[in-house]
Amino acid sequence: KLNEFPKDPFHGSLLESIFMITSLLDLARKNRFTNRLKNTFKSVFSELTSYGCSAVGYAKVWLFFRRRNVNRLEFGVGESRKKPGFITTDLSLGTDYPFDLRMGLPFPESSIDVLYSEHVLEHFDYRDLMFLLVDCRRVLKPEGTFFFVVPNARLYVNGYQHPDQFDRDTFLTCDTGLAMKSQMDLLNYIFYLGGQHRHMYDEESILTVLSAAGFRSVSLRPFDPELDQETRRHESIYGVALK
Repeated sequence: KLNEFPKDPFHGSLLESIFMITSLLDLARKNRFTNRLKNTFKSVFSELTSYGCSAVGYAKVWLFFRRRNVNRLEFGVGESRKKPGFITTDLSLGTDYPFDLRMGLPFPESSIDVLYSEHVLEHFDYRDLMFLLVDCRRVLKPEGTFFFVVPNARLYVNGYQHPDQFDRDTFLTCDTGLAMKSQMDLLNYIFYLGGQHRHMYDEESILTVLSAAGFRSVSLRPFDPELDQETRRHESIYGVALK
């Protein structure tokens, strides 16, 4: 009768039980569940960092920012060296006014004279992008100017269509994990960049997006060595817009 009961999964020697537990733990380490759990913790930590940095940014604006000053702002700089005469904001405590740009900008209405961004707008999906751009217009003073720089996706589309005319050594400089063994990977490279890019542009689309956000006199401009990085000149679109 006793033999009719199901066996204990850990029935047997202690060594067998230890081996089974060890095998299960090893399987878990290789399992997608473990990776998803890690990503969840990263996501939670990222959100906490976002709110913490943004709270610091709001506090610093309230304490130190003065609307009456001539305020030139570069946003989305990370921790790179800032331009002379500019204040900075991004999701980093290394900036002057830390803030999560998905929530806009922490400055009062009509308080910024000049806005500048370089290879930033492509990192936002369309909804977050439009929210940010509308807020950029909000913080600009009347007749304020927004100088922007974005990667030129048209170069990679042309490379897809005419691979013999595309210089891979010049335009494929980031390690995104792609094998780059097919022409489609040229588009995957610039449109995703390993998960960093969310929305890409050519000369027409970037002007359309800025106009839709309410800016006026939106136009392309030439490269400005006093403002723009030379290292990005070969792959970029340069533009200017007025409030």
